[in-house]
Amino acid sequence: MKYCKRCLFPDTKPDIYFDEEGRCDACNSADRKKGVENAIDWDSRAEEFKKICDKHRSKDGMNYDCIVPVSGGKDSVFQAYQMKVAHKMNPLAVTFDQFDQTDTGRINLDVLREIGVDHIHFTLNPKIVRRLVRKGFEIVGDPHWINHVGIYTVPAHIAVKFKVPLLIWGENPQLEYGGPASSRDNKVLDKRWRQEFGCMRGFREEDMVDDEISMSDLKIFVYPTDEEIQEVGVNGQFYGYYHKWNSIEHLKIVEKLGFKHLPRAWAGSWLDWENCDMKLLDIREHLKWVKYGYGRVTDQVNIFIRNGEITREEGLKIVKERDGKMEHKQEFCDYIGITPTEFDKIRDTYVNKDILEKVDGEWTLKTPPN
Repeated sequence: MKYCKRCLFPDTKPDIYFDEEGRCDACNSADRKKGVENAIDWDSRAEEFKKICDKHRSKDGMNYDCIVPVSGGKDSVFQAYQMKVAHKMNPLAVTFDQFDQTDTGRINLDVLREIGVDHIHFTLNPKIVRRLVRKGFEIVGDPHWINHVGIYTVPAHIAVKFKVPLLIWGENPQLEYGGPASSRDNKVLDKRWRQEFGCMRGFREEDMVDDEISMSDLKIFVYPTDEEIQEVGVNGQFYGYYHKWNSIEHLKIVEKLGFKHLPRAWAGSWLDWENCDMKLLDIREHLKWVKYGYGRVTDQVNIFIRNGEITREEGLKIVKERDGKMEHKQEFCDYIGITPTEFDKIRDTYVNKDILEKVDGEWTLKTPPN
């Protein structure tokens, strides 16, 4: 494994690219955002976004101006606040229920509603949810597959049903975390982006059909047809394309609104204000760690390194202490109806043995970050 010379991303991360100096494209994109090199013209993009808002603002006030997908995390609270207050739009917030939503996440959805927005909270049949979480774990290696598909699909259905064309998403992940050059300046989230980057993991809704799950059970996951999308003119936009994305600054804004932190950071995470809405995130991130050699801690630490909040050496210490750890294994096993031994057997099918080896019964990186 090779690691970025500036941050701690390994070359095993999907879609990551390193330049001749050994820096990853996420670090180079961060410099673009800050105006260091090949600078982004944020004033021009902000003006473009203003025109988009003006175009979609309801003329008579009898419909919503936009839809904002929300989860109860800091960024979605920030997005709702920006659209309601900063841009003076009338947004409809839409949530796809997290199967493992935390008490903190529920409180933060209340905070979001107090901004002064209407809110639809969609909850799928819990029996189907549990089955899909298990299948996500078994055949995709991601128990949160259902959450990804739900949040990227349900808002599109609501947009069609309510005839609200404009959907406002958050950051462009390929700009913030690295990805193909052709996608780093992408401003549109549509069906194609959902399939390629939206955590579908190469699977489709129909791949989840079995003796217990029918396509009827999954109908909300089937993306609206091209004809339905075109009739309404559904148009998903990344807010982070038009306005410089900075989660640390977002936190300062939403804290003033009443946003709550977790009591502490979960295992496999570093920050108590990130991913406050998902209790079993440590399971997903552990699986990412055994596949690619890095997890959520690396994602979080890298943002701080690029922002100059901590040094690479400080980040390295945090990553070595916390990345890939779990604490909710038994709770997850109880939820989907397996034993810890069965969990280990399934988990081990996803282990990348080119980069990990067992030491004293535990999977360990052959080449830890350095």
